[in-house]
Amino acid sequence: MGKENIEKWSAGYEWLRRYVRIWHNVVYYKKAIGLNADKIPVHEQIIFAPNHQNALMDALAIIFTQKTQPVFLARSDIFKKKAIASFLYFIKILPVYRIRDGYAALKKNEEIFRKNIDVLEGDTSLVILPEGNHAPYRRLRRLKKGIMRAAFQAAGKQGFEKDVLIIPTGLEYSDYAKCKQELIVNYGDPVSLKKYFPLYRENANKALVVATQELSEAMKKQIIHISDDEHYDLINDLRTLFLPEIAGVFRLDPARPADKIRAQQLFIARIEKHLQKTPKDAQPLQKDKEAYSNLLDELNLRNRVLRKKPMTFFGMLWRALAFSVTLPLFLYGFLANIIPDRLTVYLADKVEDKVFVSSFKFVLSMLLFPLFHVLLTLVAAFFLRDLIHTLLFLASLPLSGALALRYFILFKKFRGRLKYSFLLRRIDFRILKLINLHKKLAATLQEWMA
Repeated sequence: MGKENIEKWSAGYEWLRRYVRIWHNVVYYKKAIGLNADKIPVHEQIIFAPNHQNALMDALAIIFTQKTQPVFLARSDIFKKKAIASFLYFIKILPVYRIRDGYAALKKNEEIFRKNIDVLEGDTSLVILPEGNHAPYRRLRRLKKGIMRAAFQAAGKQGFEKDVLIIPTGLEYSDYAKCKQELIVNYGDPVSLKKYFPLYRENANKALVVATQELSEAMKKQIIHISDDEHYDLINDLRTLFLPEIAGVFRLDPARPADKIRAQQLFIARIEKHLQKTPKDAQPLQKDKEAYSNLLDELNLRNRVLRKKPMTFFGMLWRALAFSVTLPLFLYGFLANIIPDRLTVYLADKVEDKVFVSSFKFVLSMLLFPLFHVLLTLVAAFFLRDLIHTLLFLASLPLSGALALRYFILFKKFRGRLKYSFLLRRIDFRILKLINLHKKLAATLQEWMA
């Protein structure tokens, strides 16, 4: 698989995709959900337009929430080394040459545009990130015209006889850098370029501007978009701290991905409108939110425990017994996986551009865990000297690692609820203040959203 036939279905790429997909959708993320993926048109000329917040993970989000083998466009400077370029073509990435690459290089775009047509006419799709670069903000930045320019030029090469559909795509991460988080890929209704063909023939630049604006508005409907710069951090914190209360106001279920996105969009729209109309309300809200967050940090509690009832003595006892009984399983999984886990975290923390942290964690973990498991199995095989027991040992390593991680997460939740219950029983003034602040903030937000 090379540049010449990049639009063709590749068996080698598919095997790699299936392996990496398991690591991405099952191991690395707690959930990777493709909303409305079943509604993506088939046998049409399609370009996906996702927002760009999380480096490599944004591309993987598209690849692993649908069944096709999409082709990506990326800046040409990463193709300079022949070996790297060959690999990029294998994983279906084409270069795009810009003015900064030199006017001579721009001529190479003719070949790329021809390949774009091959891709669009085939049973696959293009993916172009229209923001141009990544930034870890929950907002859509100004779109570049490149995506529309590529789409119109491809249509023009076909004599404007075939429509080109651009799918506005929203990527939402519950946390950019941590693993075992939730990823939602929200596919929207396609933007059809056919209606702009007459305008493009008359005034190409105007058609680019108008079509790009339509795409921008369509993409905002698929993402969490906070446009208020001044109160960005305040709104961003509140939407996560009070998601259940927010969803309740709009009679939506925060456990459903589509409702979760919609509830936050409605919340942001209402809060931004309120703060625009009454900006003086921002300061007391900010003060209460900071006091609330500081108390959570001081008590080392997670926000979610305040929605739980205090545990009874029986509840504490049976949970403590369950953790005690399963402790040996946790220790086995912990010790069997601690080296690749710590090494992944250590190396990822060395990355200067923090937007790349998740990408490095993903790639490193996908390489280091299997490698370490194989090495450990080779050592065990020397002592076991039995194929069946060796294979069982190998299978136990990733399974015990998953169980150990699950144990650790549940134990942290248990410890938080235990501490919360003890603080309530002792009538600690700090927990009472925290509960009152939670109620006050929730009531304020509910009033503003009404």
